Amino acid sequence: MDKTDLSGEETARLHRREAELLNRIERMKKTMNETGELATLARQAALFKEAQEELARVQEELSALE
Repeated sequence: MDKTDLSGEETARLHRREAELLNRIERMKKTMNETGELATLARQAALFKEAQEELARVQEELSALE
């Protein structure tokens, strides 16, 4: 397997992860809008921030590969 194949596989993996994270963030936004409990909102906010940070890292890696 040469570097081109590996880069293609890596790019595809990163695109799948990007889509997963975007879906996850969208679901979290909906849940946060529907939730009224402060403890749940705080936990959701932490998870939301974590997902956004991972999404930024994945998108940065993708831009470096493309």
